[in-house]
Amino acid sequence: MSPRRQIGFGLLALGLLAVTVYVATALGSRGGEVTLELDWPWLWAQAHDQTLADVIAYLRAPRAAAALIAGAALAVAGLLLQGVSRNPLADPFLLGISGGAGLAVVVIHAFPGLVDGLGWWTVPAAAFLGAQLATFLVMSLARGPGGRVTVLGLILGGVIINAFCAAVMTFLLTRFEPVRLRITSLWLAGGVGYIEWAQLAAAGAVVLAAILFVRLRAPRLNAFALGEEGAGLVGVDTRRVLAEAAWTASLLTGIAVSMAGLVGYIGLIVPHVVRLLVGRDFKSTLALAALGGGLLLVTGDAAARTVIAPQEIPVGVLAALIGTPLLLILIRREMRGRP
Repeated sequence: MSPRRQIGFGLLALGLLAVTVYVATALGSRGGEVTLELDWPWLWAQAHDQTLADVIAYLRAPRAAAALIAGAALAVAGLLLQGVSRNPLADPFLLGISGGAGLAVVVIHAFPGLVDGLGWWTVPAAAFLGAQLATFLVMSLARGPGGRVTVLGLILGGVIINAFCAAVMTFLLTRFEPVRLRITSLWLAGGVGYIEWAQLAAAGAVVLAAILFVRLRAPRLNAFALGEEGAGLVGVDTRRVLAEAAWTASLLTGIAVSMAGLVGYIGLIVPHVVRLLVGRDFKSTLALAALGGGLLLVTGDAAARTVIAPQEIPVGVLAALIGTPLLLILIRREMRGRP
């Protein structure tokens, strides 16, 4: 694909994302009625209505920013995992990374005094550690003869860890009292809630650093298009690259889960669509995947909180309702494309 077309897709995605974030911040609800305050920058700056200004500054804008960061993280994690495994159905959920992060957060919710006593960073730290632990277990299970990590081993290990985490989460939820059970269950269904600007700044910086790291490793990651053995034949240390990809994906997934709960399909659908548009080169797909993931989750979150306002639909449920038919179409396309 020509560089001009790649730049065109990138600018289009960036423009759509900017408009979507602006409109998502303008969307609100008053008395059960959806409002659209497109002049929100002026309302916030002038602060004639201090309550509205606070809602924009501390609820709507941070929520849109959190959805952007989490969506970008999930899409890049999916792109990375699909690239090294050459499996278009690979995503953080398949490899058990999301399950590990989710289990860690459920454990934290079982002790609510921890968050009150230690601060907001407890939840993202727990999600990160859970994702890292799940990745360590998957990597351990994936090691074959000679300590070599294989793609097949990663997928099988991920399935095992994911099933284990789901079972433990279900057990813990049965021990929760009703109010905490409802809150945690809604979080597991996916949803961007109240997030402080300090948390957003830290998460954004880490996600950006991870994306830049993947960009620097793009030539080595591209070699996996030849398969694991082919990549080794052209001089790529496949063991190291697989480990780097798994740990980077776990980092991105842990951040996304801590901010938006268990939201599926973004890490699965967005990379697939991006590759259809601009090819498989990581240099071309990385930025577009991050923009596309942010665009999809910001749009989904805005719809989730306004479709049946004043109630909210968990964004994970909405993503599943939209993503399932898209996934079926993509699978059918893949099957028709095979001999």
